[in-house]
Amino acid sequence: MMRTIWIGVAAFVGTCCAAPAPAATTFGDLFVFGDSLVDSGNARAARLATGGVDPAPPAFGYFEGRFSNGYNFADFLSLDLTGGPATAFAFGGSNFSVGGAQSAEVAGDASPSFAEQIAAFTGSGQAFGGDSLVLVTLGGNDVRGEIAKAATVPGYQPSLVPARAALEEGLTSLINLGARNIVVTGLPNVGQIPAVTQFGSAGLSSLGAQLSFGLNQTFGQSVAGLATQTGYNLQFFDLFGYQSALYADPAAFGLAVPLDTSRACLSIRDAAPACNGFVYFDTIHPTTQLHRAVATGITAQIASAVPEPATWMMWITGFGLVGAIMRWRRREVRPSFA
Repeated sequence: MMRTIWIGVAAFVGTCCAAPAPAATTFGDLFVFGDSLVDSGNARAARLATGGVDPAPPAFGYFEGRFSNGYNFADFLSLDLTGGPATAFAFGGSNFSVGGAQSAEVAGDASPSFAEQIAAFTGSGQAFGGDSLVLVTLGGNDVRGEIAKAATVPGYQPSLVPARAALEEGLTSLINLGARNIVVTGLPNVGQIPAVTQFGSAGLSSLGAQLSFGLNQTFGQSVAGLATQTGYNLQFFDLFGYQSALYADPAAFGLAVPLDTSRACLSIRDAAPACNGFVYFDTIHPTTQLHRAVATGITAQIASAVPEPATWMMWITGFGLVGAIMRWRRREVRPSFA
């Protein structure tokens, strides 16, 4: 079923800047590639099929194979486009994302990389139409892997060059397969997730923020370059900057105030599964309320062509994050991105 997205963006844009009137954008279906932020059941299906431990147990409040207490932002986008949530490839759908996935292939990693997810798509017999929208969400696990190495390997210098290369190669493959409308989200600030902050190390949290910020920037540059090169509709949604704006004024994004930005909902007695007022559901993943807010931002950008990454950079500057990033870059750890 084809739907036309008419997004009222007044509240959303009110948190940012003035914008032109929203346009109508028509898409027929949604394809998803990525990690646990947008996985709608593939990781759980694969794990249970091999007798492994359930990574998203319903008894703990995980919702239908998602790594959250409800639908994720891929689901909410799909609901806008088709009237139904994103269906995992494992169940005959067009969501090829898998929890744990990294952009680049990593030896010994059971979760399929971006390239491996694209291979699954090509083997599925499915095809992109001219009105298909492709969502790509990767990078968080690449950053987490580099944080872990920096924490355990003396003198380790993080590098996310493979992640950027894998993203560019994957996007090129999608374009060659017929994708003409692609939205690449950046990644959130991994330095702020409870799985990192629980160690009480300011250095690790700072490194996580530095890596997240840097990879977000390089992903945006890659998308912009391919859009210019091909002339196709490739957009970058700056999730790092959006998160910063959301934290600064949660009410403007339809979220509870005060908003708990540091603790996992599952760690608080009787808070789950509702998790009202929490950013994080578990120590890594956001609540469905946060996912809904992110989906609103993405659909608003698709409909109105704003905010551009530069707009979100103004938000980041306003919150003093650029200065913080520059201070972190003067540390001994000097990661490479390109």
